[in-house]
Amino acid sequence: MTLRRRSARNQAGTSLVEILIAMVIALFIMSGVVVVFVNMQKTFTSQDQLAQLQDNERLALTIFTNVVQQAGYFPNPTVNTALSAFPATGSLAAGQVISGTSGATAGTDTVTTQFATASGDGTMNCLGQTNTSGAQQVYINTLSVNANNELQCAMTLVSSGVTTTVPLVSGVTGLSVLYGTDTNSNGYDDSYLTAAQVAASGYWSQVHTVQVTLTFTTQFGNQVGQAQSTTWVQNISLKNQS
Repeated sequence: MTLRRRSARNQAGTSLVEILIAMVIALFIMSGVVVVFVNMQKTFTSQDQLAQLQDNERLALTIFTNVVQQAGYFPNPTVNTALSAFPATGSLAAGQVISGTSGATAGTDTVTTQFATASGDGTMNCLGQTNTSGAQQVYINTLSVNANNELQCAMTLVSSGVTTTVPLVSGVTGLSVLYGTDTNSNGYDDSYLTAAQVAASGYWSQVHTVQVTLTFTTQFGNQVGQAQSTTWVQNISLKNQS
């Protein structure tokens, strides 16, 4: 009988104190795992947002470069001239291929260019469309930033007067444009002027370069107060402006 009682005492289960200690240790371990998981998730989200921001920057600058460099292009210069290819349309005078506006607040400028294409030549407007109409077409492209912080393009088909506006790149919060201008007609740009200054002096035909400043903003980690802005400055020459 004595041996049975001793055996029963030796085989007693885990005590309440041991269970509580084990629970505390488990909680510490789980807390560490949760902290590591949350930090890894934030890091992944931030890296993903950074990659998206860089993609947006490249896309926006590519669009701007294409739109500005195409200003004044027209097919078959043995038949066409700038005056014949680009009649006066809206705010653009005959032969004028670039224009713009100075925003009332910083970062709200616009830039407008126009070019002509032959049917099937593959030249794209700012919406990525090509001319397949069977006849020569003139496109007017206006780039701006809308209220949703998107770089948008308003493309006007001159033959029909129809304008199509499409947002192209998100996360763009500012657009400022200066125009490299040959104010003394010596063949070299000597001043970078705002659109208002160029218009006031009638220098649009003497603009050879466009300096674009784009501001991009992203919310790293999806946390309030972590929004960060970057600014890109690009100088773009008009290929078809002498």
